[in-house]
Amino acid sequence: MCGIAGIISKSGAPALKEQVFAMSRAIRHRGPDGEGFAFFSEQGSLPVYSDDTPLAIRSNRSFRYMPETAISEVAEGYAMAFAHRRLSIIDLSEAGHQPMCDSTEKLWITYNGEIYNYVELREELRQQGHVFLTQTDTEVILAAYKAWGISCLERFNGMFAFVLFDRQKQELFCARDRAGVKPFYYINTKDTFAFSSEYKAFIKAGLVRFEVNEAQQFDYLVNANLETEEESLFRHIRELKPAHYIHYKLHTQELSIKRYYELPSGEIDLGEAELVERVEQALLNAIRLRLRSDVEVGSCLSGGLDSSVIAGMVKALQPETRMQLFTAVFKGETFDESAYAASVAEQVKGSWQTVSPTADEFFRDIKELNYYQDLPVWSSSTYSQHRVMKLAAEHGVKVLLDGQGADELFGGYAHHYLAYWRENAMPLRLKLIREAAPTIASPYQLYFRQGLKDLLNASNNFGAYFTKDKKGFGKALHTPFASDLNTELRKDYTGRLKSFLKCEDRCSMAFGIESRVPFADDISLVDLAFSIRGNRKIKNGLSKYLLREAAKHYIPSAIYQRRDKVGFETPLTNWLKSNKALVIDELKNSDDFMHFSRLSQDFDRLVLQKPGFLLRLYSFSVWKKVFSSL
Repeated sequence: MCGIAGIISKSGAPALKEQVFAMSRAIRHRGPDGEGFAFFSEQGSLPVYSDDTPLAIRSNRSFRYMPETAISEVAEGYAMAFAHRRLSIIDLSEAGHQPMCDSTEKLWITYNGEIYNYVELREELRQQGHVFLTQTDTEVILAAYKAWGISCLERFNGMFAFVLFDRQKQELFCARDRAGVKPFYYINTKDTFAFSSEYKAFIKAGLVRFEVNEAQQFDYLVNANLETEEESLFRHIRELKPAHYIHYKLHTQELSIKRYYELPSGEIDLGEAELVERVEQALLNAIRLRLRSDVEVGSCLSGGLDSSVIAGMVKALQPETRMQLFTAVFKGETFDESAYAASVAEQVKGSWQTVSPTADEFFRDIKELNYYQDLPVWSSSTYSQHRVMKLAAEHGVKVLLDGQGADELFGGYAHHYLAYWRENAMPLRLKLIREAAPTIASPYQLYFRQGLKDLLNASNNFGAYFTKDKKGFGKALHTPFASDLNTELRKDYTGRLKSFLKCEDRCSMAFGIESRVPFADDISLVDLAFSIRGNRKIKNGLSKYLLREAAKHYIPSAIYQRRDKVGFETPLTNWLKSNKALVIDELKNSDDFMHFSRLSQDFDRLVLQKPGFLLRLYSFSVWKKVFSSL
């Protein structure tokens, strides 16, 4: 897990060295264990070190990618440069330094992520005659590309974003994992092609000016959407979408983007017992692979089903290990899950640590939070996650497992019930709605209210709070839920999940932690889940039925029997109410796109009915100030 950046100067700009150095320093938090550069020209390649490059690497001559030249000594004449910030997880030795090249120096790579099945791939490649000099998964990617070309992506199980320079073909191969766990952003102007793990790198390097994309600004404020299009809130900076790769040809400056993966659409015809066993084995294997590490692996623990399953299965796989577990708790709140988390920690005999974020801390840290998130936060739960990652870092843990993605595979959200119910004909539909009563408050009301919204195309309308002179502006986009569960799950997996994963990545990398999400990015598990008919994923009114059954021997009975869905909550309403003056003062001094007087007048009502909208307005104002000052 690391940070990557790079630049191609199409016009031979003399500032290449300063720009790539600034990009690397902007993402320093992603890789506190080292820094490396490689510069390229028609004549050859030059590995380069900085003052952040460990001395042991500067003096090592075992590998062709070890640098002998300081970045201050790099002369002009180079048209391309790679940068890499290292977080040492696999092969902690100097051999893991990047940018890395193969033995011929014809292939170079800067890479962020983990290919969890690298051990199996290395053995397969070794049998084909490939020779390996390191224990890194980075070297496996290079060999896999040499053996299989672009189709190597089909064999990778994990999270990744990398750029590979093929000197022979004179082209870049840029790829991102299927779920979008690892970020990849780029710009492509008449003068420059550049890429990075975070937006801020382009701003700090002076490659683009900070400008807000107005269309995406209001999509965020009104619809709570982030990164739904290739261009997000930052104008001129684009995102490589999950499951896609870029080919960039240096000689012609031609850029092409292609998708390499689609979710499966087949259906497995198995009995329930066999299906549950398949899910159990896939889960165990996904977690087993993600325990591969040369440093300690801990886990987030919310007290919900997903994180509890991970903790329980880790204990089964490593019975002698006392795993460190980290939880955000809110004593006295109705949504507090600490009692459930405590029961899991006790069963797995883990070392359990907790943190209790407060309103004062949230408003104290909001600038820092927005800076590390790159985009304004749309949920205060991001702050809870931020604090959990900080807690883990304070306890010396560099790798954490997390349950993100389980809901999108197995049907865990309330709106999944709507699609599930619609998948079944009357009168069975009414029976299924009745069965969900112990799990969902007023399920009949939920069903018929949503049907009316779909019929009327009804949604929230915040137009009164904006100065935009356009009919219908401020009305939230209404998207009817699908008529079957798997279609809704596909929409969630390829849509909003990426926003959650973005928050996961930034929260963890802010503290130099690698966050691993077995539910989201294990290709075997994901393919299996989407090969199961949706109407088998909810049963007897219980969400994530197959996951519950597959994991029931690994978790406390109280977790197995839980019917409520809490999520990663915070007392947002109380936080906003107790800091009303601070929030209003921030909004008062923000841009003129808001009707401040109307917001101030309706604040008390909005804080009770639409606290998320107020948070987005406030967070956007703070975010804009932070990035305007970079």
